[in-house]
Amino acid sequence: MTTEVRNPSEAPGELDLVRRFVNTLDIEDGTDDLNTPAGARVWLEGEDWRTRVGERELHELVSFREAVRDLVGSRGTEGDEDAVAAIDSIARRHPLVVSFSSAEVLFPPSKGVHGFIERILGLIAAAEIDGSWDRMKTCANHGCRWLFYDHSRNRSRTWCTMDLCGSQAKMRAYRSRQAALASP
Repeated sequence: MTTEVRNPSEAPGELDLVRRFVNTLDIEDGTDDLNTPAGARVWLEGEDWRTRVGERELHELVSFREAVRDLVGSRGTEGDEDAVAAIDSIARRHPLVVSFSSAEVLFPPSKGVHGFIERILGLIAAAEIDGSWDRMKTCANHGCRWLFYDHSRNRSRTWCTMDLCGSQAKMRAYRSRQAALASP
């Protein structure tokens, strides 16, 4: 019997598409899968979403990606209202249908980049409904801001990985404490 090794940052089910989408920008490495229309098209095709991407669509995708990152990262802070307003503005241009009989978000038949954005909005709305959206977080390392899903029992995970960002943060805190002890 083969045991599937799960990425500890992976979100359950289709919600992981939101995580993968936001993480198309790797702030630490300085790489962006959505840096050109061709790059965005290749990434979308890798997600089984075949579409043409021009400069306008690319700008919309990147703006939406950063709005989602801000929405997750600003939760419970002063910037939360601005992030919600930005997502609300995008959502008004991409309406969704909700079915109360089956308690699900029905994804509209839109094609292209607009359809992809609607898909992500629907996944976020469904996660809000089932309560899993609160477990989606951004890494506390401001040089990272990687999106991850907090599988911890008490929902206390702070960094995308303890091996990298967590260790770096703990090392910075240690050095800061040592410097404070060494100062007169």
